[in-house]
Amino acid sequence: MEPDWDVIVIGAGMAGLSAAQKLHAAGQRVLVLEKSRGIGGRMATRRDEPRQWDHGAQYFTARSAPFRRQVAIWLRANLISRWHAPVYVWDGQNLQASTPQQRFVGTPKMNAPLRAIAASLEIKYSTEVTAIKATAQGWEVCAGQQVWQMRQLVMAIPAPQAATLIPPAHPMQAIAASISMEPCWAVMLTSDQAINLPFAAAFINEGALSWLAHDSSKSERTGQHWVLHASVAWSQAHLEDTADDVIALLVPEFNRLLLQWGQAEPTYSRATAHRWRYARGNIAAPIIQSAESGLVVAGDWLAGGRVEGAYLSGLNAAESLLAVFAADVDQ
Repeated sequence: MEPDWDVIVIGAGMAGLSAAQKLHAAGQRVLVLEKSRGIGGRMATRRDEPRQWDHGAQYFTARSAPFRRQVAIWLRANLISRWHAPVYVWDGQNLQASTPQQRFVGTPKMNAPLRAIAASLEIKYSTEVTAIKATAQGWEVCAGQQVWQMRQLVMAIPAPQAATLIPPAHPMQAIAASISMEPCWAVMLTSDQAINLPFAAAFINEGALSWLAHDSSKSERTGQHWVLHASVAWSQAHLEDTADDVIALLVPEFNRLLLQWGQAEPTYSRATAHRWRYARGNIAAPIIQSAESGLVVAGDWLAGGRVEGAYLSGLNAAESLLAVFAADVDQ
């Protein structure tokens, strides 16, 4: 039986969409399956009109030549902008500027560049994959009662989720199952008063918080909207807390820092929280994977949790599958 698709990509975050874009550009019939109602993964923006917060990835950098080329394309298309606002570091006693570097954000929302990629792709939303299995023609993917056949498969989802789907006999299953991923609680606030700090964001190296940012300092954002990220240790200790409990614990931490920095304690008109259960991968060594089976994994967890790492991971996954496809055609 002829496969329905050449490649199916599971996951519509940066890794999945960069893989799908590369495969589609090479002439492959590609379908992307995404369990959420929209794209982006942790390149996400929470909206509560007129408020919005980038509550996942806060910004990204570009170090490699392939990603710098892609960033240049997004800049010319006004899909991203440079975040020039100062970023500081707090160690519990001293505030100082962080290491200078170019930081980029999606405009007007963090997932803007992903929306541009998605425009040319076939994507099914609200579709959670429940099983995959190898077939004589390649792979079969099931999402409830829906079933698709394809030659090759990209799994661009967190390692623990991939491990539950990959067949036990496949070598990538044990590898994915061995990867631990770290959580992060995010709190989104709207202040009734201006908070006048000499920086727009800060890395926090003491206490419950690891990061805070005046999200409205980014291009095409307005208002007094703030994002707090809890530390890994704190998030792990409070992993199963309710959102209300997390807000009740982390907002006083933010207020404590503001008082230390000479600010009056503000009042907040909006406070909400989101748990990123799989925020960052913790890999001791690079994963070596083979595309000969027709299945590869991709994700920021393969590259330190960075947006650039997710992009390159998706690109590498696509290139490895295309190489196998070309070799099969030549035989």
